[in-house]
Amino acid sequence: MGKWSWALTLVTVAAVAGGCGGSESPKPGTGAPKAAPEGPVAPIIPKKAVADWCGEHGVPESACTKCSADLIPGFKAKGDWCEKHALPKSQCVACDPAVAEKLKAMMPK
Repeated sequence: MGKWSWALTLVTVAAVAGGCGGSESPKPGTGAPKAAPEGPVAPIIPKKAVADWCGEHGVPESACTKCSADLIPGFKAKGDWCEKHALPKSQCVACDPAVAEKLKAMMPK
């Protein structure tokens, strides 16, 4: 290769290495701040709402003795049991009508 070929190659390499745009990268903190998104942002993965509610019996699923008989001994041990209606007293609307309002207030919307 001749002198001019090496010179042309050197100039080409310098131009490519230096960048074609001619503008410098902005330095951190010198650019305009990004605007915050308006309102709440939807999650990337939708969140499932898991309700702890037994729709069939109108009580929390985690405390439904009709669905989970294995919970009964725990209620009996705490003294929270209505023998007449075979329900926890805290869920027995027949014995205490005010319980119905409490359970209604606990129901998921």
